[in-house]
Amino acid sequence: MSSPASQPVFPDEILEEIFLRLDAAADLARASAACTTFHRVVSARRFLRRFRSLHPPPFLGFLESDQPGPLDPADWPDRSAPAAHALARAADFSFTFVPSPTYSSWNVCDAQDGRVLLYRRSSDAAAFPDLVVCDPLHRRYVQLPTIPDDLAVSTGARGMPDFDPFFDPASKEVEEDLSFRVICDVQCPHKLVTFHFASVTGKWRALMFNRVLSLATADMALYCGMFERHYAHGCFYWTIYGSSMLVQDTLEMRLSRVEIPTVTYCQQKAVVEAGESRLGLLALGDCVLHLYSKTLQNICTGAEEWHQDRTIPLPKLDSDWRIIGAAKGYVLLEAVPQDSSQSTSSPQEVPDPTQYFTLDLKTFLVERLSMSIQPICRNNRAQLYASYPPPLSLPSI
Repeated sequence: MSSPASQPVFPDEILEEIFLRLDAAADLARASAACTTFHRVVSARRFLRRFRSLHPPPFLGFLESDQPGPLDPADWPDRSAPAAHALARAADFSFTFVPSPTYSSWNVCDAQDGRVLLYRRSSDAAAFPDLVVCDPLHRRYVQLPTIPDDLAVSTGARGMPDFDPFFDPASKEVEEDLSFRVICDVQCPHKLVTFHFASVTGKWRALMFNRVLSLATADMALYCGMFERHYAHGCFYWTIYGSSMLVQDTLEMRLSRVEIPTVTYCQQKAVVEAGESRLGLLALGDCVLHLYSKTLQNICTGAEEWHQDRTIPLPKLDSDWRIIGAAKGYVLLEAVPQDSSQSTSSPQEVPDPTQYFTLDLKTFLVERLSMSIQPICRNNRAQLYASYPPPLSLPSI
């Protein structure tokens, strides 16, 4: 072998082009650890921005909604397991760097781009909860200002419990790396009020959706207690009992009602992107997922019927399946072992673990993400947490 001095030396520009062609962030992290030259190139902010624009961050685990932590990391044989466990060791998902509340604990309500959105009730008399955006890896946080009373009064949205805070997924498309936007929906009997916060301005603004789309009287109570929220193609969707779901387009300030396939009424559902111009509805059946879709321009007109695109079989386990989260082309599934009333196991025996799987909506592959002895609370959802491995992750706040 030739000596190190006789080996060719590549300019940084050539090394950048080589590293940009690596498929996974974990491979880039290993390359960064090979030598000081590679580390200098990979750690440069300009290069990391280029890499992030070409390679979305991998999902490294999930956080349970309405809980203060910890992260449930991807486990082996998942390819993200090494990075996930490195993140779990390096980050603080107990959020001890956020000031301790005096009335109630911080709880998770959303996660996006390495950030976590937390909320808490400051008192019984508080109209709206306190909100904090934090970066658990770099231990940074920003507490959002309280929604102004005059803004709340002017919209008629003056209280809880129908209050739903979440990140605006579209904010990364138009703003800088360290900026973010938060949306808070307040469901009122005859309208939907949304409060928007932008970190660039540090201020709240409000939008009102006054029409309720001629919902039947029996549906009004369901509308005021909308269930799972989903995001696809720049719009927010809420699935409700019965034959429809609600669509909120904040750019056109429009609230619409969409009919859904009859066969999905009593099934768990997730609204997903089924292609560049198609909206997808994923329904959970008996150990199988059914994917329906229709074109975006016809989602609210009813001119086009939903088409069943495919059936996706799930691993054959003696478990009850549940959809517990969806984000950026992935769906998170939970498989809880079924209870056996005839079991003669001793009390000291460890119960079968709950398994978590991801569905990749591009390849339709179902892969195991992790296992846990303690399943997620039945009424809770989970927030998929995507991030680059710690050596490659820039501060998000």
